[in-house]
Amino acid sequence: MRTLIEFLLRRETVLVGFLIIKTVTAVLKGLALNTGETWGMGILAVATYAIIAWFAHKGRVISIWAISIIMLYEGTGLLLVSLGAFPAALSVALIGLAATAYIFIGTLITFSSRHVRR
Repeated sequence: MRTLIEFLLRRETVLVGFLIIKTVTAVLKGLALNTGETWGMGILAVATYAIIAWFAHKGRVISIWAISIIMLYEGTGLLLVSLGAFPAALSVALIGLAATAYIFIGTLITFSSRHVRR
């Protein structure tokens, strides 16, 4: 169990997890609204975040700062959506809250590792 937690709380795993959460969010929003603009913005956001996350993975300090701010912004948005879904869909809200907690904890881990070169 301890190795699983250590694996989930590594910088690389957090960055990949954030990209997976953002990709799922972009796909669900694209399917819900089904417009070209929604799909384009979702793909552009995921591609941009992936590039920044790659440089953060490589240890670039500015990219670590940028991805930390982006993760806080996206986590706050997910938190607001999750809290709004509480009365109607409890399971969706709990999944959203778990993803929000992982993003916030991951932000702290990513930001605290900005001085560690890999």
